[in-house]
Amino acid sequence: MDPITHGIVGLAVAAVAGEPVAITNPYAIGCLLGAIVPDGDIVMQVKGHYSYLKNHRGISHSLPFAFIFGGVITLFLSMIFPGVSIIKLFLYSLAGCLSHLILDITNSYGAQIFWPFLNKKYTADLLLVYDPVLFLLSLTIIIPSFRDIVHPSISITLFFTYVLLRSIAKYYIKKTIKKGMVNEGEITFIRVLPSLVGLLKWHFIIKYKDKRVVGEINLFSKRLRIIDILDNLDTKLYNAIKDTEIARFFDEFTPISHIDCIKSAVGYEYYFTDLRYYAAKDYLHHATATLDENFALVSSLFQPYNKNRKVEIKI
Repeated sequence: MDPITHGIVGLAVAAVAGEPVAITNPYAIGCLLGAIVPDGDIVMQVKGHYSYLKNHRGISHSLPFAFIFGGVITLFLSMIFPGVSIIKLFLYSLAGCLSHLILDITNSYGAQIFWPFLNKKYTADLLLVYDPVLFLLSLTIIIPSFRDIVHPSISITLFFTYVLLRSIAKYYIKKTIKKGMVNEGEITFIRVLPSLVGLLKWHFIIKYKDKRVVGEINLFSKRLRIIDILDNLDTKLYNAIKDTEIARFFDEFTPISHIDCIKSAVGYEYYFTDLRYYAAKDYLHHATATLDENFALVSSLFQPYNKNRKVEIKI
C-alpha cells in the first residue's frame, strides 16, 4: 500500500478505538506513526533503486520490528506528551504497525512478516496497491461529518465484506481461467493477482511444462486476454546465468519472473522480467545481463519501474 493509505488506515484504527483524530492526541499520533514507519526502509533509496527494492518490505515489515517500532514511537511521544499512559501509547503505536503489515500482505508485493525465522514474503493477492475502496471507507471513519452518516461499525463491516468478495472473486476467476486455458496443456502452476488498474480486472500467470502464459481477465465479462506467451529458457543458457548477482537478486525480488536470451555479436543478452505487474503495455521491473562467448558475465543492469532506468549491478 502507499504511505498515504497506510496513514489514513492508522488514523481510522485510532478513531475506531474511540480516540479523537487530533494533533494534540498522542494515541492517534502513535497509531499514525506506527502505520507509516515500516516504510522507513525507503532510506535505502539513498543507495539507489537497487538497494531500496532489494530491502523493501524486508525486516522493517516483520513482527519483531513492529514491536521495536512501537517501543521507539512510545518513547518519542512520551517525551513530547508527558503524563501519557505508556502502556496505552505502546498498544496504539503497535496497532498502527500491525495494520501496516496486514495491509501489505493483502497485495501482490507481500511482506517478510516472519523474519528472522522465515525469509519468505507472504502475500494474499487480494487488494490493489492503491485501493480506492479501502481509502474511502477509512475516510468515513476519520471524518466526523461522515461518521454521523455512516457508523464506523458499518464501515468496518463493509471493508470485511469487500475483502470477502475479493476472495470469492479470486477463487471464481481462478476456476474460470483453468477452464478457459486447459486446452493449452497441463497447468503446473497458476497465480491470480489484482490488476494494477481497475477493480474488476485480474492479472494471471500460468506455468505449463514448456512455457508461461501471462494474461488478464475481467470479472464480469469473463473475457480472457492473453498478454504474453513465454517459452522456457534452454537449460544450458539458464545454468550459465543462474548464479550471477542479478539472477539471484531477481529470484529474491519476485517469485514470478521470466528470463529470455538472445545471441548477439558480443555473446549473449539475457532479459529478466518481473511478471507480477503489467500496465501501459509493459511490465514494471526488468533487468539485463550481457555474457561473452564463453558465458562470462560482462555487465548487468537493473531496470526498475521502466526500461529507461538503468542501475548498474557490480560484478
